Amino acid sequence: MNRFTGIRKILSSRKDYIRTAENQRDIYYKVKRGRLKLRIINEKSCCLIYYRRNEKSGKRVSNYILSYSDNFRELDFILRQEFKILVTVVKKREIYIKNNIRIHLDTVKKLGKFLEVEIIYGDFNIAKDQMKEIISCLNLEETEFIKPSYSDLLINKK
Repeated sequence: MNRFTGIRKILSSRKDYIRTAENQRDIYYKVKRGRLKLRIINEKSCCLIYYRRNEKSGKRVSNYILSYSDNFRELDFILRQEFKILVTVVKKREIYIKNNIRIHLDTVKKLGKFLEVEIIYGDFNIAKDQMKEIISCLNLEETEFIKPSYSDLLINKK
């Protein structure tokens, strides 16, 4: 059993996580500050996501704004009038949700398989404790964590 399958098995056995799955296409647009992407979900709806984070920090803390729509084609058309496309990330995402925690098992086209953990927090110390619990539960090694985003990995692969 490979590691990805093992993590899926652990998460699937936990009754406190809700599982969903999506096909996602993230179109990143070249902007002056931060990152702007249009996430197309199952070719039916989308979420425009603008975020900024300190790429030099050891912690991956993001400030973001989300805007949902059902008309991704028109939104993409408008965005392409003002911004060049930086890169497109295509992935299949299994999502395991428990309260403020989202664990993603991603299969990213041209990159491979990844695990991503998002903790939406009010108290950073509580979030750190939650992350420690996830690392322990899934038998993860922090030395295996990577900092670059999928978009950065694809750009650097070219």
